[in-house]
Amino acid sequence: MSSQPSIVVIGGASLDIKGRLRRDFMPGTSNAAAIQISVGGVARNIAENLARLGTSVALIAAVCADDFGRAILQQTEAAGVDMSYMVTSCEQRSSSYIAILGPDGGLLAGLDDSAAGRTITPEYIRRHARLLQEADMVVIDANVARTTAEAILEICATAEVPVTLDPVAFGLADRFKHQVGRFFMVTPNELEAEALSGMPVRDLPSTIAAAQKLVDLGVGVALITLTDGGTVYASGDEVGHIPLQRAEVVDPTGAGEALAATVIYGLTNNIPLAESVQLGQIASTVTHMSPETVAPELTLEYLYAQLEM
Repeated sequence: MSSQPSIVVIGGASLDIKGRLRRDFMPGTSNAAAIQISVGGVARNIAENLARLGTSVALIAAVCADDFGRAILQQTEAAGVDMSYMVTSCEQRSSSYIAILGPDGGLLAGLDDSAAGRTITPEYIRRHARLLQEADMVVIDANVARTTAEAILEICATAEVPVTLDPVAFGLADRFKHQVGRFFMVTPNELEAEALSGMPVRDLPSTIAAAQKLVDLGVGVALITLTDGGTVYASGDEVGHIPLQRAEVVDPTGAGEALAATVIYGLTNNIPLAESVQLGQIASTVTHMSPETVAPELTLEYLYAQLEM
């Protein structure tokens, strides 16, 4: 492993518990479902996807030394992520996430317990400022406290290191709407794009308009994932839409992170934006088809093989 990771990812790491209903949901009673447990968390998922693509990547996230925390640490390190900058503290329990999926695999609701992220303080980030200053890119998810995000942005601005934001959820995205122009790239879904851009996002034309508005606000690249699994992207030079490939949806959890990680890989390796998004859309499709939060078959070779088909 490289002594200096090329990408530093900061934010959430959790244990995911996902239940896919066998028939339509009936409130007030037990529902038959297939339940899958895997390691997750937006920042952690991005980091693992980057490692599987061959990138040297470090993760800064917080876990408690409990069973959940040990599972997160062991499985993420086994995937090739540098875990030496993790915060281990039991001020908060390790993060966890529960996803309730419909019979078609679509997300009905998610329950997120990510309080552990509060232990990533501005002081902790400043102690590791050199790690950020020497990175090719820093990626944060919106579980990071605003004061911590401000410290990250200040360090990276001084060192001219681009910062990418994954907004995670509508409520968290809303906290960053006044800072959005300070990010090189943002990777919202449609609801999160509304929060960041201040524009309604209802269909493809309005999604494209929101992406362009984010660029007008100062974002270098806006990457919006659509409810139907497709992607809209915009930069100062181009705008595009790539639909989801036809595929059986097994579990959409982690698909947005696979897309984001692949585009991050592409842009930090001088791959053109349109090609990076095409590769990212393939990564998203593969993740939709996998019961795991991060598809184990995801590699750069696999993505290019699919692109050439």
